[in-house]
Amino acid sequence: MKTIDYTIDCTNEYTTSDYLSQHYTKEQLLFFDIETTGFVAQNTTLYLIGVLWFTDNQIHIRQWFNDDGKSEKELIISFTSFISKFCYLIHFNGLGFDLPYLKQKANQLEIPFDCETSIKQIDIYKEIRPFKNIFALDNLKQVSIERFLDITRQDIYSGKELINIYQRYIATPNPTSEEILLLHNHDDLLGMTKVSQILHYKHFIEIPPIETLDFKTKDNQLVAKFTLNNSITLPKRITISKNGIYLNAINNTGTLQIPILKTTLKHFFSDYKNYYYLPLEDMAIHKSVAAYVENPNKTKATKKTCYIKKNDFFICCFNQSSSEVFLQEMNDKQQYCTLNSILNADFESQISYIKNTLQIFL
Repeated sequence: MKTIDYTIDCTNEYTTSDYLSQHYTKEQLLFFDIETTGFVAQNTTLYLIGVLWFTDNQIHIRQWFNDDGKSEKELIISFTSFISKFCYLIHFNGLGFDLPYLKQKANQLEIPFDCETSIKQIDIYKEIRPFKNIFALDNLKQVSIERFLDITRQDIYSGKELINIYQRYIATPNPTSEEILLLHNHDDLLGMTKVSQILHYKHFIEIPPIETLDFKTKDNQLVAKFTLNNSITLPKRITISKNGIYLNAINNTGTLQIPILKTTLKHFFSDYKNYYYLPLEDMAIHKSVAAYVENPNKTKATKKTCYIKKNDFFICCFNQSSSEVFLQEMNDKQQYCTLNSILNADFESQISYIKNTLQIFL
């Protein structure tokens, strides 16, 4: 086994993303990545484990390289011993591949391995997978996200190509092949520190820290412009639409355009047993009022007839209070609320409306 160490002075190019720096102490973070000759541990070779960590204004990278094809046990032992210094293990699909592979390989080699539970995990891939649609990418591989974020790397080889290079290296060791193998892992680790910027989008959609909010109506649309606090900075603009709702966001600002519908909709009462339906008026009234209506003009309400109708300006809404919700028909999934109920709401209720609306892009 070879152990290779690098030290890089931190510059604007090589730092943790603002997201990680704002939510964690960077000295507690350890990035890691492995390289193998296949996906199944039992019949493939683990040939490289790389880690990256920060101290003061420096980045450190250490790689344990299986240079003789026989050092898998030493790689795993060195790695598991090293991570005890840190609080968080950061990886890209590590919960889906890297850690299960190491667990299987450790069992095969009859050595202990408990990294899944001994240290807190931050899997960048798992965190952003629900948000794939907003990036308009064919896949969420690390290199694809690097391209989306305009991150460049020196390495030009795919993992599949590196398998052949490693197998030839074991047969005939040479410095050129070794450099290629190490560079891919090196660039994966450095790239991961930059790719972690993508977590801003998760925070933006899930729990946006909205500070200012302004509503305007224009061209039959409600235009909501909002700004977030400095904990969120989207590195690339996203533009996406769903159900007629359009989102445009960059840096710490976002704009939602929501269609305004002028129509008649129904508000359904859930406690229909306490209501009567008036066929002539096509509406339901509470039994306390229905007592004054002659029997031929009323009938007991059902779930489908227990409603009142309202002609107004409406907008789509999501997870609103049931007392504010209107539908076209009882079983419709799309809910609406009146435009004025949002425009005249208090600031916290307006923010809640924006947050709920952003959820549709998941």
